[in-house]
Amino acid sequence: MESPFVVIGMHRSGTSLVSRILDKSGILMGRDLQTDHESKFFIGLNKWIYENAGADWARPAAVEELIDYEPARNQVEEYLKTRIMSSSSKKFSGRSMKNGLLDLDCKWGWKDPRNGPALPLWKTIWPKMKVIHVIRHGVDVASSLHSRSLKNWAEDENRFKKWMKLYKWKDSNSPIRRGQRAATLSHALEFWAEQMEVEKNVVKTCENVLEIRYEELLVNPEIILKKIWSFIGTEINAELLIEIQEMVDSSRAFAFRNDQTLNDFAEENIETLEKFGYSV
Repeated sequence: MESPFVVIGMHRSGTSLVSRILDKSGILMGRDLQTDHESKFFIGLNKWIYENAGADWARPAAVEELIDYEPARNQVEEYLKTRIMSSSSKKFSGRSMKNGLLDLDCKWGWKDPRNGPALPLWKTIWPKMKVIHVIRHGVDVASSLHSRSLKNWAEDENRFKKWMKLYKWKDSNSPIRRGQRAATLSHALEFWAEQMEVEKNVVKTCENVLEIRYEELLVNPEIILKKIWSFIGTEINAELLIEIQEMVDSSRAFAFRNDQTLNDFAEENIETLEKFGYSV
C-alpha cells in the first residue's frame, strides 16, 4: 500500500500550483481533477466530513470538535474507509481495484484546502502519509479572498432580487451564499488565522512534513522545486524545472506591498501575522 502525498494549506495560498508541480513530477493527483487541481472524489469526502462536524469551508475550526469526540470520529473514519475501498474510488484512480485506493501501487496524493482540518481522520487510514504544507502571507490571502467575495456578491445580489419577487410561492431558503467570511478584509484575515492555527496544531502530529512558503516558491523556484523533488523521491528534471519556472510569476510574492491600503492593513494586524511567521 502506497501512502499518499497530501497537500494542505489555506485557500488562495498556492496549493493549486504545488499540486500541478506534483502532477508534472509523476505523482497521480487524480483522474477527476477540477480546474483548481482538486480531486472531485476527495472534495466530496472532505465536504461530508465538514457537514457532519457542523463546519463550513470558511469556518474550519468546528472539525476539531468532531475529531475530539471519539464516538462520532469512529463512525466518520469507518465511512471514509468504506468509500476509499469502494468501486467509487475509481473516479480518482481511473482503475478498478479490489481494495480501492488501498491497492494503489504508484506515487499518488491529493490537494484540497479542507485537508488540513480533516487530516487527523485521514491519518488513521494512512499513518505514514507525507504532508506538503503550503502557506502564504495572510494579507495576500485575505485580499484574494475578499476580491473573489466581492465578485461573487454581484451574482448573489441579482439572484436575491429575482427570489424576492417569488418568495411567497416558494420555500424561503436563503438565495445568498451561506456565510460572508471574506466580505471584509478583516474577516478574511480572521479566516486565514483560524485555518492557520488549525493546520499548525495538525502538523505537529505528523512526522513527514515539508513546509513550503508560496513566496519562496515564486522567488526561488529552483531551490523549492529541488526540495519538493527530494521529498517525493523524484530525480531532478532539468526540462521540467525550466517549464515550471516559466509557470510562476515572482511579482505575486508579497503582492500587498504594492498597495498602500493593504500595507496599512498589514501594519494594523502585525500581531496576527507574526504569530504565523510573517511581517509587513
